[in-house]
Amino acid sequence: MHPIITKIGPFTIYSYGMMVAIAFLLGVFIAKLEAIRKNIKPDIVYDFSFYIIIGSIIGARIYYIFFFDLKEFLSDPVSIFKVWQGGLSIHGGILGGIIIGLIFSKIRKISFWKLADLISPSIILGQAIGRIGCFLNGCCFGMPMKPFYGMKNHPTQIYELVLDFIGFLMLWNLRKKINFVGGLFLFYLMAYSVIRIIVSQFRADNSYLWNTNLTLADLTSVTTFIIAMILYIKKKHV
Repeated sequence: MHPIITKIGPFTIYSYGMMVAIAFLLGVFIAKLEAIRKNIKPDIVYDFSFYIIIGSIIGARIYYIFFFDLKEFLSDPVSIFKVWQGGLSIHGGILGGIIIGLIFSKIRKISFWKLADLISPSIILGQAIGRIGCFLNGCCFGMPMKPFYGMKNHPTQIYELVLDFIGFLMLWNLRKKINFVGGLFLFYLMAYSVIRIIVSQFRADNSYLWNTNLTLADLTSVTTFIIAMILYIKKKHV
């Protein structure tokens, strides 16, 4: 684990925070290219991306604290602001981003679905890069396994990194083939739900529900997949 990259005087550069920053910058760059291709003003993408990342971080942090770390938060409320150290939930991030995106789109009178389609490849690529941060930070770790080249736990961060990148390649290829508004974003939601269900089977930090083998991640992913699939079919046949 390398949670800290370096220290410069009183400043500490955390690997997780650095990867989140890289993911955001690269994601915005790719979204800008898509905006130019679709004849959408890049300034709109910059604004949309800025508010989306803020909403995602807030949603991811609140979701994580509420479901995974409530006791620590109650003992140290200030910890809610220490997002650079980790402790973010992707499902909360997606929900927070969608909520802020809908508000932004309504205020600016722009189609949420068009903008969501535009940034979908950026989102899943950003998630892939974010998992590098998870790996370096030592969070989101896997269950014990038979030692393999020194690894004693499933490198679930790497599993998801690979699957997310495959998802990015799929979305990048489909962005010119799915010809109805909202389709690419809904495909992303379905694809990531499947990815998360697969990876969660190997995670050691799962939160189980009602004394069963059902995890919170599985329940959220299945629910997201079903809703996205219904909307996908509905929009495709409008």
